[in-house]
Amino acid sequence: MRMRKWLALAFAALLLFAAGCQAVQGVDLNGVLKQSFKTTAAEGSLTYEFELDLSKELLNELAGEEEAAAILPLLTHVKLQIDEYKVKDPWNISMRGTLWLGDIGIGFSAQMADTLMVVELDGASAPIVIDLSAADEELSDVALSDEQLRQTQEMMLKFLESSGDYLVDNMPNVSDLSVALSTPVTVGGEELSLTRVSVRFDGAELFEWLKKYLEALIADEEGARTLVQSLATMLSEQSALFADSELPVDELAIVEEEEDIAAAAEELIGALKEAAAGLAYLEAAEPEMIQAIFNDSLQVRADLYVDGKLHIRKQDVEVEFRPDAEELKSAFGENPIEGLNGIRLAYSAELWNINGDVELAKPQVPEDGGITPENMAEWSTADALRFFDTESGLYELLANRFKIGEQELRLYPEFDDPAPIKAPNGWTLVPLRDTAEYFEAEVKFDPKTKNLILRDDATGNEVVLTVGSNKVAVNGKTVEWGYPVTVMADGVTYVPARNLMEMLGGSVAWINEDGSQVLVMKRDVAELIVP
Repeated sequence: MRMRKWLALAFAALLLFAAGCQAVQGVDLNGVLKQSFKTTAAEGSLTYEFELDLSKELLNELAGEEEAAAILPLLTHVKLQIDEYKVKDPWNISMRGTLWLGDIGIGFSAQMADTLMVVELDGASAPIVIDLSAADEELSDVALSDEQLRQTQEMMLKFLESSGDYLVDNMPNVSDLSVALSTPVTVGGEELSLTRVSVRFDGAELFEWLKKYLEALIADEEGARTLVQSLATMLSEQSALFADSELPVDELAIVEEEEDIAAAAEELIGALKEAAAGLAYLEAAEPEMIQAIFNDSLQVRADLYVDGKLHIRKQDVEVEFRPDAEELKSAFGENPIEGLNGIRLAYSAELWNINGDVELAKPQVPEDGGITPENMAEWSTADALRFFDTESGLYELLANRFKIGEQELRLYPEFDDPAPIKAPNGWTLVPLRDTAEYFEAEVKFDPKTKNLILRDDATGNEVVLTVGSNKVAVNGKTVEWGYPVTVMADGVTYVPARNLMEMLGGSVAWINEDGSQVLVMKRDVAELIVP
């Protein structure tokens, strides 16, 4: 979720800049933004980057927490680098790139063609094959056909284009906005001469920009009415399009009659007036708070490179927030974001072959069918770790940073049922099936021999147990356990905890927790897995 939020912020900053309203030095900036709504096919590359700068005091505090110390370095610098993507239409797409979490890089590629998607991850032993038609079948009553999806996309594009007259044309320019004609730029390996539009603004100007934008939207009552009419038309068309499906299409129609449209437009203007009044109140009643939030601690820098058709061919956007701790303390009585030195968001992209004939290779499915999500749903922890090369970034992430192989079971004699039992000879006994299944081992009963068979996928060990005997066969070799396999009156089979955990490659110990005795059994699958 965090990733989505900062990507959205970066894109919002881009749109804010790109829509710098009136033409500047002959460049129709509104036209640039509106033209971007019409892009349905393209090739390109892009990078999103997030950096989190925390104070030494907070870092030292978090270093004392094992889990936070392992994960935090992954989140203070996140980078999604798409080296190449191709979009023919919403159903035919390919991309390849790398996701960086701190110092861990995860290379990937993905290809989607209609109802088939193939994803390859660096270090994975096989491609992941996703049959999208299966999901369509499960949702057949509400799923839309390809033609319905295409028509829906066209309706959305039409609405975005018409709404731009109100939402985009009313946007004021920022003060530090400049245009450089015939700027040499390399896009997709091609040398081009493009118009560079540059903008710089800080938090103080953002606040003023918001006030001016709200004023312009409020004043344009006819534009608000047109916006509502466009939305009503789109929803009405979609309602008719989905009439044969089981989607709740009746809920799509919001307003149809002229008086309803007028009332909805008035409601929109009313909401905008409330927002403007709220800003005005805060500015008058809480000037220190406004100053603490909207100041030069927020900096936005952006450059767009536009061709003669008003297509954005290259973009570089950077948003940086470095709060003044003393100013925040003065305004709020305390620093609400104590420990945060700054946040940096960056976005860059190149775009070519816009709305052209995009050629895509078909997804390649291996002869054995690859790995499917259905296969993965049945995986044990050992299966998941075996799927990746031990030198790969994903293995490092899963095994050593997230530590998914660590398994720990705590049994409380006073509360658990079945509970651990102390045998007369001092050995601790635990319920066989519950304990084994917690550690993802399998227990089966052989009706012919009357033996219990325990198989552990992580270690590869197999144990044959006989009720009433302390002699067990471990991988074919007979050994003696500390206490016979015992079936209690309630039908639960018990075995010695220490012997069981030795077979599972783990450990067992009694500890005192708040005055109560607790039996702790644990292991790390990453240290045990066999090919």
